[in-house]
Amino acid sequence: MKKLLERIKCLLIKTFKEINHHKLEYLLLFLILSFSAFFRLFHLDKLLGFWYDQGRDALVIWDLLHYRKFFLIGPVTGIEGIFLGPFYYYLLAPLYWLGKGSPVFAASGLSWLTVGTIFLLYWAGKKMFGATVGLLAAFLYGFSYSNVVFSRWLANPNPLPFFTMVLLLFLYGFVNGRKHFLIYAAFVLGLCLQLEAAAAAFFIPSVAVIVFWKRKQLNLKILFLAFLAFFITLIPQIYFNFRHQGILLEAFKKFLITDKSFGSLGHLGQSFTSVLGTRLLLYYDVFIAKLLPVGGDWKVILLALFSAGLIFFRKKIFNSGGRLLFLWLLVPLIGYVFYRGNNGYVWDYYFVGIIPAFFLLFSSCLYFLTKQGLFGKGIVYIFLIAFTLFNLRPINNFLKTGIGITLRAQTRAIDWMYGQAKGKPFNADFYVPPQIFYSYSYLMKWYGNGKFGFEPETKQIQELYTLYEPDGEHPQFLKAWLKRQDTIGKVISEHFWGDITVQKRERIKFDD
Repeated sequence: MKKLLERIKCLLIKTFKEINHHKLEYLLLFLILSFSAFFRLFHLDKLLGFWYDQGRDALVIWDLLHYRKFFLIGPVTGIEGIFLGPFYYYLLAPLYWLGKGSPVFAASGLSWLTVGTIFLLYWAGKKMFGATVGLLAAFLYGFSYSNVVFSRWLANPNPLPFFTMVLLLFLYGFVNGRKHFLIYAAFVLGLCLQLEAAAAAFFIPSVAVIVFWKRKQLNLKILFLAFLAFFITLIPQIYFNFRHQGILLEAFKKFLITDKSFGSLGHLGQSFTSVLGTRLLLYYDVFIAKLLPVGGDWKVILLALFSAGLIFFRKKIFNSGGRLLFLWLLVPLIGYVFYRGNNGYVWDYYFVGIIPAFFLLFSSCLYFLTKQGLFGKGIVYIFLIAFTLFNLRPINNFLKTGIGITLRAQTRAIDWMYGQAKGKPFNADFYVPPQIFYSYSYLMKWYGNGKFGFEPETKQIQELYTLYEPDGEHPQFLKAWLKRQDTIGKVISEHFWGDITVQKRERIKFDD
């Protein structure tokens, strides 16, 4: 214990000396992290999106905390029959417990984790290229409108950038001679797979390429321990598969073999050039949009700036850290060209695990451009001013209104129901696309019961409330649902909160 305290004391002294010798650097870092945290936490209780996935996940964690229902798998993926591992749920469970069931507390925990991502970007940039690159990467990532919106998403891809940065730092230690770091990297790789499989699945070939690159410094012991560390993360899913007659393995076989999810470039009836062109356009839209949420010539200029920087400064950028980042970025981009699973769809959140590497490489290009005299500095300063202006405006608008149905509107609608009921029991029915109202099932448990002391009755009684949200994709389904509700109860009154409509009805039909 005494030795531990001495180590902590020495670490604190070293840290204070480091900060004292680089006051401006750490002041800028503090400001970047502070503003980044503000963008991600301001009005989170009002603007949080609590929808289908959020309600589904919260109900699973509610059962864990209240009924000790442990689980071996996590959220379902977009691929039929394939589930993620349980890591995301166990990551959220302490946050829901500390917040007494509040999704706001859970979302704030994930938002703070994204602030941690920004710090790790600074740390990685500093180790690989110097403090200026670290600060640039942290600033760009922290002030990016697209990243701010993503960081407020209470969903399993949200923590992936943080664990990706941890993985990259372990891999950086490995490529620089600390071969045992590969073991830690393998374990974190397994955790990443449990957060977003479509993104992290491409981490596996990336790590394989990096291991092959540094194969001379490996031995069988390190490889075995790394495989073991990765295997440990798969144990819950392996056990679940064993208990359920190989259901997960069959789903993987169907995905990989029957459905041929990886194959020729001309999949889905498209030519090679068509598929390649579509993917390149997607990459362009996704990555450049992380820097500037506007179209036009600015995006083309940024692409040219990034490409030119990689070419002209390649000797300086492609040190061990730069090569690691480039491989981390390149391998998945090649892989997605061959990907034809899930009907060929590739969504923008599939790239969240490689976006940090892009920001670090882009920041290194900016840094080395500033070393090219006054002209280079001018270009960088103009970009930084444009980046700030173009991102702060949509961030400001977002912090005022949010996006879509917000938690504040949902809780106000629930307050109105209970206020009208005046403590008496009532029935409630919900229409929420895609017609599974997990969000309100959870909100009635946590918010309704927590604030008013009871949930809606399951047995039919006269007082009925119907709540519905718009269904832009299938308006006919909502129309049919409302028509059916009119045969069950007549509308007494109705109120609106944004896109949410709540109707107080008097039941005229009781099922036998």
